[in-house]
Amino acid sequence: MSKKSNKGILAVVAIAIVAAAGVMYFLSQNVENLPASGDQYIEASAEQRNAEGTTDEATNEDTDVAEVSTAAGGDQATETALNPQGTEVEPGNPVVAVVDGKEITRVDVYRYIKSMPQNLQQLPAATIYPLALEQVVNMRLVQNKAEAAKLGENEEVLKELEMAKQQIIRNVYLQEQVDKKISDADLKKLYKEYIAKVPDVKQRRASHILLENEEKAKEVIAKLEDGADFATLAQEMSTGPTGPKGGDLGFFAKEEMVPEFAEAAFSINKGAYSNKPVKTEFGYHVIKVTDTRDLPKPTFEEMKPNLEAEKRREVLDGLVKKWRADSKIEQFDINGKPLKQADAAPKE
Repeated sequence: MSKKSNKGILAVVAIAIVAAAGVMYFLSQNVENLPASGDQYIEASAEQRNAEGTTDEATNEDTDVAEVSTAAGGDQATETALNPQGTEVEPGNPVVAVVDGKEITRVDVYRYIKSMPQNLQQLPAATIYPLALEQVVNMRLVQNKAEAAKLGENEEVLKELEMAKQQIIRNVYLQEQVDKKISDADLKKLYKEYIAKVPDVKQRRASHILLENEEKAKEVIAKLEDGADFATLAQEMSTGPTGPKGGDLGFFAKEEMVPEFAEAAFSINKGAYSNKPVKTEFGYHVIKVTDTRDLPKPTFEEMKPNLEAEKRREVLDGLVKKWRADSKIEQFDINGKPLKQADAAPKE
């Protein structure tokens, strides 16, 4: 095959990669909203913590693509996940696209989704599935073109395949060697050491009513003293975005709030409210503390992936050092000449 033909194929591949990268960038830039400003900063930060699971009431109403792809792995079918059209996903692995006679199945798309960054996998299926399908179709188009170009015997392709094969062999060998030296007991020991170093963090759960001036804040306090319901007043009078849900800010640590708000919230007993307006840069607050607790420490299962990654790095580093010490290694300079003793790498 001519160099011109090779360049043509590489151009097609490059276009497909750029297209996929564009989709990834667009999605990654729209996964999270920017923080709110002003009073919304207080409330948005609390809502974000709730969404991340720091309160016991966080829920997820969307179907995660990660769950869909896991349930559909191999020949297993997912029976509860919803597809982009909102219909129930039927068992099996149906063909979802055909490109010049070459079939693409639902599991092909799920596998592509599972190769995407974790934050994108968490998007609802209705958002990510159609985009993933388009990329799989694009890849099938490129594959068809490459196969038609008969690149299988191309010298450059064969070199790349050999390099890929060697890399796979190295990776599998390292995986097997590292696996032999890691156990749940090792990870649990690391977990205990980590948890022992994590300080206890006091948290408050509070609701607040944000008002424009001190007079209105005093009016709210007077109504509370007359027996008015705090959540109802928040819904009726608060100018903050948490007003519609009774002013609930969720759990927070002292350092997570502006100083004036934090000092007031952490000086109020559970079930009580501030008897004086609390002034901050955002306005005047009437605060009610609804609960107190120590920040829950992460469980072993939550920490396990990170602990395992840390242990793997440690084990791999130890193995490589041992293999270097047990091997005869000669190194030369960039011109292939013997290194000076001072430049030679020390033997470990």
